[in-house]
Amino acid sequence: MLKQTFLYPQHKKLNAKFTEFGGWDMPVQYTSIIQEHNAVRNSVGIFDTSHMGTFIISGSNAGKFLDYVTISDMANLPLHKARYSMLLNENGGIKDDIIVYKFEDYYMMVVNAGNLDKDFKWLNDNKTDNVEIKNISKEISMIAVQGPKAVEIIKQLTDEDISSMKYFTAKDIKFKGQQTAFSKIARTGYTGEDGFEILISNGCAEYIWTKLIESGATPCGLGCRDTLRLEACMPLHGHEITENINPIDAGFIKTIFWDKNFIGKTAIEKFKDKPLKKSIAIICKNGIARAGDEVYCDDKKVGYVTSGSFSPTLKKAIAMALVDYNTDINSKIQVKVHNNLREVLVVQKPFYKRTKL
Repeated sequence: MLKQTFLYPQHKKLNAKFTEFGGWDMPVQYTSIIQEHNAVRNSVGIFDTSHMGTFIISGSNAGKFLDYVTISDMANLPLHKARYSMLLNENGGIKDDIIVYKFEDYYMMVVNAGNLDKDFKWLNDNKTDNVEIKNISKEISMIAVQGPKAVEIIKQLTDEDISSMKYFTAKDIKFKGQQTAFSKIARTGYTGEDGFEILISNGCAEYIWTKLIESGATPCGLGCRDTLRLEACMPLHGHEITENINPIDAGFIKTIFWDKNFIGKTAIEKFKDKPLKKSIAIICKNGIARAGDEVYCDDKKVGYVTSGSFSPTLKKAIAMALVDYNTDINSKIQVKVHNNLREVLVVQKPFYKRTKL
């Protein structure tokens, strides 16, 4: 039985098409993937991301504990700041990528939907004294508001100034006419655009969702969420990052804080200066490369495609691939698409980068 978010009835009313994702019945599109994709790039789109997991981590040793279970410096995370990080297994593989937010008396961690139960168990298995971990995922909804007009849309629902919020910051927020136990906003997202993520008690979620649409936001599904994040070269768990891929090979060495001990550190230290793999971005000249397609360099197999799709913004087929670290990207790179080797062009990441005002 697939799980449903609190906003599921709203998606049914909008005649959304659904798909299974991480054990959830989620809207994949309402109109068309390209139309929704372009709405986010040019105006504003909203996503129900309530399938994501949210944990509250508190106690006098919360910061020290997060230092141990993540690869980043969490003990010194400034108030109201957010930090992208990862949970590793003992072998250095990526269990999940996460975002941690610092509030006055606790940290908040958002994890991927398919890893929610696994991550919660992992954190509790490694919990230390004076640390409390609470799973509030069922109590709240999460709505992502993404696009160049995100500020304009949200300020119609609140009297507070959100335009001055910096990227990767978060704070408590009050919406007009609403009283709720849990209400936070973060300037974060998964689309490559400016935007915010609202975390709100379920009782207020329908009101926020409806008001955002009435204010001009386009409801968007997981289909365009994937094309948007791929254009921005953001990783998807199970594709660019897995328990068999370490953060160095995946291209996230800059997120690692080496001046502390953390789970998986010993396993990945040997790759610090000698990575085995690297993630590359490619544009396909013919056909669309898909996840799992083999990558060749000078007729030798060197890796595989991790994600691939048609880019509505570039109007080209794009993909990311994991290849051997010593692969010469200036040589002839090909991808096997439907058993035919197709020449591709390796380009610098990301494919798309928004113009900052």
